[in-house]
Amino acid sequence: MTDSSIPDMMAEARRGQWTDQQLAAKAVELAESILKQSNAGMRGKEKRQAQQMERMMNDPAGKAFTLALADRVFRPSSPARGAELFRYLLDGYGVPRYLSAADRFAMKMGGRFSAQFPGVVMPMITSQLRKESSNVILPAEDGKLRPHLRRRRKGGIRMNINQLGEAILGESEAHHRLQQVVDRLTDKDCDYISVKISAIFSQIHLVAFEETVKLIQERLRILYRAAITNAVTLPDGSRKPKFVNLDMEEYRDLHMTAEAFKRTLMEDEFMQLEAGIVLQAYLPDSWEEQMKLCAWAKERVEQGGARIKIRLVKGANLAMEKVEASMHGWAQAPYGTKAQVDANYKRMLHYGCMPDNARYVQFGVASHNLFDLCYAMLLREREGVRDQVEFEMLEGMANHQARVIRQAADGLLLYALWF
Repeated sequence: MTDSSIPDMMAEARRGQWTDQQLAAKAVELAESILKQSNAGMRGKEKRQAQQMERMMNDPAGKAFTLALADRVFRPSSPARGAELFRYLLDGYGVPRYLSAADRFAMKMGGRFSAQFPGVVMPMITSQLRKESSNVILPAEDGKLRPHLRRRRKGGIRMNINQLGEAILGESEAHHRLQQVVDRLTDKDCDYISVKISAIFSQIHLVAFEETVKLIQERLRILYRAAITNAVTLPDGSRKPKFVNLDMEEYRDLHMTAEAFKRTLMEDEFMQLEAGIVLQAYLPDSWEEQMKLCAWAKERVEQGGARIKIRLVKGANLAMEKVEASMHGWAQAPYGTKAQVDANYKRMLHYGCMPDNARYVQFGVASHNLFDLCYAMLLREREGVRDQVEFEMLEGMANHQARVIRQAADGLLLYALWF
């Protein structure tokens, strides 16, 4: 397939004659074309990163070491304790084979001298980790984050940023994190942000559902007011509130997040505010929650309110859900197989692209699976909801593919973590 045939395929899809089976076959063709174009357009640094990633995936011990190091190296309060953990990981996993000879030598020397000079060695290791992850984790410092956001905007790419961090442990930390998000909303270079309720509220209790929802609403009001107060000025001179999207950490948060989201946005103060929520396709409950949200969104719009947005993802916390379930003797909340997750993702995608739903709910298709992205591109054309469905990918991951997807989809939102 040539570049020029991509618009032809979109036009053919718009005629609406394809069955679901034909659409799937065409999506395979489109994905193959985009893959070839993106590979041909890979830059030198991207090729080196891809080669290193391939080596890591073929080095199980090295991959386990890297994940453990990234998870633990920032936690210790002292360099000495960090150095002790570093040597422990080296003893347990060995020096990763996927690294270059120079990096393997440096890591061996780091392990040898970390006991005597932890204050020298550990800052070097953490600095290198930050450098290696800089493509996918943006620095929080204004002098680094803001120029990046400006460059992306200048290139025609919108950014959805989310502060890195898991569930917090106390209300002091929760208020601190909440203020950090509010501060980011006041930044003129940020117009779209994601946040988990588990990152801004520590006392989530399912047995006290009503009380917890009311307390979560208090935090949401703070965020939504900041989004309205710090509205963005559009080219035509009008002002539009910044966009706040609610992410989720685990199954526990699904229904509580959705309920707090709906109740808060039905308040008079926020009826005209467009806001979003994520749904994870690996949770069977997400399909039912999507239908409820669409029905509620229709009711809200008919009462004079604004549309909402649903961001569809497959889910990224399977390991945590498995551990949680095994500790309590429960069946795990997510589906048990990838095929089930993929099927639910397509079911939710079709539901979101139905014209009667897209009229009230904007749909964000978030994925790095080229087939899923291409399938969604053709589906939105067939259903005539092009303007109501947008595509999202992760910042720093497969940027060569993101460039081609952005061109084929006529737009792209990048999801980035900042720390």
